[in-house]
Parts: sequence; structure tokens; C-alpha cells
Amino acid sequence: MFDLHCDTLLKVREGGNLQSNSFDVSFEKLSEYGKAGQLFAIYNQGNLSTKDILDIIKLLKREADKSPVAEFCVTAQDCKNCKAPVSAFVSIEGLGNTPDFSLENLYEFYDSGVRISGLTWNMDNILCGGIGDNVTGLTQFGRDVVAKMINLGMGIDVSHISDRGFWDIAGYPDVKLLATHSNSRTVCNQNRNITDEQFEAIKSRDGVVGLNLYPLFLNGTEVAAVCDLIRHIEHFCSLGGAKNLALGADFDGVDFKMTDIDSCEKLYILFDELARLNYSQQIIEDISQNNFINFFELLCIGQ
Repeated sequence: MFDLHCDTLLKVREGGNLQSNSFDVSFEKLSEYGKAGQLFAIYNQGNLSTKDILDIIKLLKREADKSPVAEFCVTAQDCKNCKAPVSAFVSIEGLGNTPDFSLENLYEFYDSGVRISGLTWNMDNILCGGIGDNVTGLTQFGRDVVAKMINLGMGIDVSHISDRGFWDIAGYPDVKLLATHSNSRTVCNQNRNITDEQFEAIKSRDGVVGLNLYPLFLNGTEVAAVCDLIRHIEHFCSLGGAKNLALGADFDGVDFKMTDIDSCEKLYILFDELARLNYSQQIIEDISQNNFINFFELLCIGQ
């Protein structure tokens, strides 16, 4: 099982640990899958400096180092070579919300292990417009950063970006495009979800979309269950996207949870339901892990 987005790391920063806790995600819970990967997001709404972000990355590394079941990983090869049950990766959500961000900091984050980052978190910033106002696209500084990210081989997460910003980024021919935690806007008309046209653009770049378990993005209400999640899977599959779906649960980052899948250890409920609905084992394994690992291998070629 591989999940592309959780906000657990910031909860641990406030107190607790990643090995065993009462949060939605822990190394202990993830290890129950035998082999699991987790992309731990550093969510920045403007309150984290570059030093704060670097310190949080160090926190994740320390938590992994002292865990008997986890290893900090950077590349796809690290994941393949990982002998521990849990491969722990790090991403940044809201790169341009960092008050003191400069282009040099991008290299620092990269050297610290960041391979996937989103430019915004809902609001407009120095790099790009967010989905909140949904008007502004890339700034000139944002274009410079995107060009450097592409040059470094970093994946650009478009889950919180404005529609105009999405198409600005998609205009770069070599961009590695993914939405770590978004659903279908056709199925649930929320701006945080992606349109069919955006999904086609991601699909054409061999990118992935991580399915978000937040009820408001599943059916527009505060209550949702696995059947609502499967409606999004069915729609994306109808667009020929079975090879472009992954998991992006958004655990520890939402106000409301699904009634049945309320933590990472309950994700088996989705897999069991897909099997009951006669989805092939291949599709189940693709969504649960293969599609993102394949994307990540392309991302990390030469690293």
C-alpha cells in the first residue's frame, strides 16, 4: 500500500511520535500491510520558514531512524531496496507560502530529500494562484521555480493550485505532473477536485491522481463511505485512467472522516470492496501501489 498524502508529520511536531500514536497514521499501523509507503506532507499555510521545513524533514528522518519498522527514503530505488516494512517519504504542500523562500532554498529542500512539492495551498502566493480565489496563474517567480523543479526532476503537485495555474504548469512539455490528493470534479463539484480535462492532461504525462478520502470532496457532505470513493474510481476508470489512480487519503488533515475508512489501517476496506465488485487484482494492486511507484520510477531516473 502506498499513500501519497497525510498531514501527520505536523501533528507529531506538536507532540507525539510516528512509531505508535492515536493519529490516523503511524509506522505501526502502516507496517500491518507488510510493505507500505507513505508520503508525509509538510503543510505550510504561511507559518513555516525554510528553516522550519528543514527541521521538520530532520524530524521525519529521526523518527524513521529510531523505528524498527520504517526507513526514510528519497528515490524509487530506495523504496525497492528498503528492508523495513514502511518506506517514509517527504513532500511540501505550499512551497510558495514559505515567507523567506528563495530559489536557493529549492536546492536545499531537494538535497534534504524532497522530490514532490506543490506550489500553493489554496491561497495565492509568490509562485502561483491557489484554488481558493481560482483566478491567478503562475507568477514570473513561479515560472522560474517550475523550470528549476523540472530540471531537478521533481514532481509538481497540483492538488491545491488554481485552474489557470494548472494549465500554466501543464504547458511545460517535460513536467512531471501529479495531484496527490484530489478527486473528480465531475462526480463531486468541489474546486479542490480536478476536471476531466485536467485528468486527461495528467494521464497524458503518465502522472497520477491520489484519491482523497475527505467526505466534502467525495460527495459534498460531511458524511461519506467507501461507496462514494468508488464512484470516483469508476468515473476515472471510464476515462481510461485505471493506470493513473493512486491513494492520497489526506489523513490527519481533514475535519471530517469517512464513516468506514477513518485511518490508514482501514484502507483494506476499499481493496476488499473493489474485489467484491469484481475489479481485477491487477487494478487493485495498481491503485494501491503500482501506479505511483511506476510514476516515481520515471521521476527518479538518473538519481
